[in-house]
Amino acid sequence: MGNLIKFKFPRAPHLLVAAESWPPHIKVNPEGVHPRISGPMAEFLQGLSLSLNFTYTIVQGDGYWGATIGNGSWNGMIGMVLRKEADIGLGPFGMSYIRSQVVDFSMPLFREVLHVLVSRPIPQPDPWGFISLLTWSVWIGILLSFSVVVVILTVVDHILDSGGSHKFDNNFWLTYKIFTSQNISATRDGLALRLVTLLWMLSMLIVIRSYSGTMTSMLAVKTVPIKYDSLSDVLVDPKVKILMEGSTALTAHLQTVKEGIYKDLADALKTRGIFVKASAMQEEAYRYLPQGQHAMLLEAVGSNNIYSDHFQKTGRCDFYKSREVFWPLHYALIVRQGSTLRNLVDSRILALREFGIIERWILDQTPQMIYCIKMPTKIKRQGPYSIYDLWAVFVVAGCGLLLSCIAFGFEMLITKPSC
Repeated sequence: MGNLIKFKFPRAPHLLVAAESWPPHIKVNPEGVHPRISGPMAEFLQGLSLSLNFTYTIVQGDGYWGATIGNGSWNGMIGMVLRKEADIGLGPFGMSYIRSQVVDFSMPLFREVLHVLVSRPIPQPDPWGFISLLTWSVWIGILLSFSVVVVILTVVDHILDSGGSHKFDNNFWLTYKIFTSQNISATRDGLALRLVTLLWMLSMLIVIRSYSGTMTSMLAVKTVPIKYDSLSDVLVDPKVKILMEGSTALTAHLQTVKEGIYKDLADALKTRGIFVKASAMQEEAYRYLPQGQHAMLLEAVGSNNIYSDHFQKTGRCDFYKSREVFWPLHYALIVRQGSTLRNLVDSRILALREFGIIERWILDQTPQMIYCIKMPTKIKRQGPYSIYDLWAVFVVAGCGLLLSCIAFGFEMLITKPSC
């Protein structure tokens, strides 16, 4: 590598370099006689040309990186290198075995993983939240406990022959008052009755205090539910459309995979997949993801670029990338098989990697991502609650009043007037 890093062409050759837009790594401006490029890969290519002493022209193809399209032919930039329409494919390209059979990869520039990118969920009021604070098993347990306590009190009353002041209806309302934290004026005779009543009071004290504390927290803080936090979450929801880049190392793998989660992904893409050119991924994210019915499979740096660009334009963080990652790949340049350029390029890549220059170039492209990279899943409520937030509470209260009126009417009908 020592001799290679010092090598320069004595007479500057002119190379054709295939490039397509893939923000933030590279942006291609096709205006003018020849396309112009910017971004970290443009910086790298410029440094490479000065170090090796060559000139270059940027050429564009069909917008894809490259995959087989039948009869052994390839599309995208890989196809351009194969057809000798380009000397270098700037990419960067995900390294895979099938691609290595037709082109030579340089030393890896960096490693990337895929995330699921979706619209960030907005905290919504839950009018029935006062019921969901406890699971159904807890509510059923309280109801059963209530019934058991009433029965036990009535049976013990009967066994002890305590008299008519503590028959079934009296025990029912006593148990109800304890459950609703009302004042109790009646006293119980006998140790057994007092013990059962005490245990019920202690149990309900714990339940009611836990419920009221959780209710206070729910009213003060809203939790943002994360529906799609992994590839599996996307695959199990048949309603969500899947956006991903076409003609990549992943799409090539999906054509041959036989089992596992990638087989599930391949099957899902047949009915709800939307394939997009790399240069259009950011625009398609802005177009589809806010609808809430789409999920995009995108590299970590690409997701960060959308974070940064969107925050710079709007001051908001409207997107969320999953915590779970998948499909890790190393990314590199490509040259024709057997080309001497490979070793020369490798020596320069090694020098840049040792000093962390490539990572620094990439981070410089996404300066605003820090504001959105770690958004909380809990939001402290600042504004007042509206009738829309609490309508279910008033519905329950109204139903209670209606039942009370009905019960009162029946009581008036069946009660005989006294003489």
